Order: sequence, then structure tokens, then C-alpha cells
Amino acid sequence: MESSSRHQLPPSKQKMPSQRNEWEGPYRLLFCSSKGDKAGVMQQLMEGVDTNLADYDKRTALHLASCEGCTEIVVLLLEKGADVNFMDRWGRTPLSDARSFGHVDICKILVAHGGIDPMGIESQAPCCEIDSTEVDMNEATLIGEGAYGEIYLVKWRGTEVAAKTIRSSIASNKTVRDNFLKELALWQKLRHPNIVQFLGVLKHADRLIFLTEYLRNGSLYDILRKRGRLDPLTAVAYALDIARGMNYLHQHKPHAIIHRDLTPRNVLQNEAGRLKVTDFGLSKITQGRDVGYKMTGGTGSYRYMAPEVYRRESYGKKVDVFSFALIVHEMFQGGPSNRGEEPEKLADKRAYEDSRPHLPSIVYPEPIKKLLQDCWHKNPDRRPTFEEIILHLETMEGNLQQRTMGTYCRCVVL
Repeated sequence: MESSSRHQLPPSKQKMPSQRNEWEGPYRLLFCSSKGDKAGVMQQLMEGVDTNLADYDKRTALHLASCEGCTEIVVLLLEKGADVNFMDRWGRTPLSDARSFGHVDICKILVAHGGIDPMGIESQAPCCEIDSTEVDMNEATLIGEGAYGEIYLVKWRGTEVAAKTIRSSIASNKTVRDNFLKELALWQKLRHPNIVQFLGVLKHADRLIFLTEYLRNGSLYDILRKRGRLDPLTAVAYALDIARGMNYLHQHKPHAIIHRDLTPRNVLQNEAGRLKVTDFGLSKITQGRDVGYKMTGGTGSYRYMAPEVYRRESYGKKVDVFSFALIVHEMFQGGPSNRGEEPEKLADKRAYEDSRPHLPSIVYPEPIKKLLQDCWHKNPDRRPTFEEIILHLETMEGNLQQRTMGTYCRCVVL
């Protein structure tokens, strides 16, 4: 993405949110716009929320509605004075997003209101290829190792980004390499506050490297290792971040994106405290119906693996819901259960003995306990969708906030 257009970004009238739940208060306008909730959008606008309110990535309600194909919301926001050419931090306007996702009718509406697409032809490119001379890998700092290769911290156009190398055994196979590039091309089009942003691909003769935004706070795995058990309000807020990112992937059109390897290591935290899901672009894309994939039991991490995957059965989006439940369990407990047991043995017990982690009431509030039991149900069809999970978590968060405020008020009075 060209950085030359960034100076055109209009100054935001809103300060960055300081609370963990960034979809509460005025930021609910963004959530409602992305969901096509016209009544919710109207309510927020009537309460005086700025139509050009932007999130951490400088994406407005009009960006999100254009991206998701919510035509009614686009029309409403424009009528209420939304800036048709507001640019996000990648220099994309709402028209750029509408074109990327093929929303022809919305494109016509935006153009009629003076919308422009500064990305032009570049936004239609199958994959953003970056000249290898722009990144000096000799100056790279090794910061980790992923399932496909090493991860480095590098400088690109003056910004620190993460460079993920793909092992030569993968990159040297032309068929695998081509399929891998197709996966990354999909990733390029995705935009959501709770997913890690893909920036482009560096092509070398001997290896394949792709760049993503760098989240310096590390992974949820790191957070739990340092902090241990999280307080309920923080755990629920983190769970909401993950659920919103996953819901965006699962509702991707025309085909849902299944992560298949959702673990604490694949959930990163930015400086604002927001969690973002990563490495989803390396997973398979469902074709047609939300069923039919088979994958080996070795795919993904055994500790977070759904029973149907371990048994090498057909699977769908609900494998990610199972993994999500185990992650939430860890946030309340402070780490994985049965730490001393081999992950593959755990997966085997869950698949064939219906074994699940313990949920002592002293640690797990009843609503969380019920949600986890539903999410790791042995029957995938009985597990809730991430959209349903979000609604449950929002209710829990509201109740927890009220209790926290009530406790605070009592302390002040005393």
C-alpha cells in the first residue's frame, strides 16, 4: 500500500478508546454498521455519535458498511454526513473496500456522492507483491517461530512490521507455493479491528516471506504466562475480541474462512490492548457448504483440537468454536488444564471419552460455565455460532461492569 496518501487522512475528532471493550459507548456505531443493524445505527446517531468516528485502524462506520455490503447503512450514513473519502491507515476509502468485495451497487452509490478509490488498480491486484529491496532481511531480528517458519521484526517503509518466512520445503514446491499465494491474496482483502493485517509478500528465489502488522505486546500465550489467571471482566473482554475477529472470518463471503489452528499463540495484542487473531490466512477456505473438509489429526495443535478433527472426520466452522472454548477456559484458569499430560493424549480423551476440563464454580461464573459447555459440545451442530457467542458475552460483560461499579460505589460510601 502506498504511504504517500496517508497525509490526506482527516484529523479524527475522537480520542482512542481507553477502555477494554471498544464496541461499547460510541464505538457501538461501528459494530452496528458492520452488522447492518439500521435501528442500532439510528440510535447511535440520535445520541450524537459522530458519523466519522474511527477505530484504531482509522476505519469508520462507512468503511465497515461498504465492506460488508450493507447498502441501507451506507445510504443512511451518507445522508447523515459521513465523509465518503475518509481514509483508513492503509489509505483505503469506503469505495476501495466496496470494490475489493465486489459490492457493485454500493460502489455506484459512493461514486454518486463523490467517492474516490486512491488504490485504483492496485486494490484489484491478486496479491500485494513488495519489492525485496524494500526490506533488509540482513537487519532482521528473530522474534519467534511459527508453524511454517521463523518470524522476524523488520523495517518496511519506516515502520516496524513482522516478516514471516515460509520454509524452503514449502516455498520450493511450485504447486504448494502457488496455492499459498492464493491464500495470502485472500488475506490481503480482509479488514477488521480484531484480525492481524496482512501487508504483502516478498519474493525471494529460495524462500517466501510475507509481512504483517507487528503487535509488540506479544501473544495471549505470553500474557497468560506472565499474568496467570485474568479477572473475569478482562477475560470476557478478551473473549469478545477473539469472538468478533472469528465471527468476521466465519461470515466472510462468498466462502467462510475456517482458522483450524486457533490457539493462544495465534492471538496477539496491540499497544491499545486489543486482541487480534492471526495466521487464519494459512488455513483452508470452505468451498460451497460449510461442511466436507477432512484433515489429518496432526493438523493444528492437539491441545485445542476439536474431537471431529482428531477423529479425521468431516468438519466445519464449529471446530474453531471448540478451540475458542478451551482458550477462554485458560483465561479464567490462568493456563491450560492438565499441563503435565501429553497434548495428543488429551485430544484422544476428548475425542473418544468425551473428556473436558473441570469448571469449578469458584473460578467460573455460571454464565461462562454454561457457554463453555455449549462451545465444546461433542456434537458440532449443538455448538453456538460466534455471532451467538458475542451476544452472550456482551450480556455477561454488561453485568460484570454493573457489579464492578456497584462495588466501587459501596467502597466510596464506606
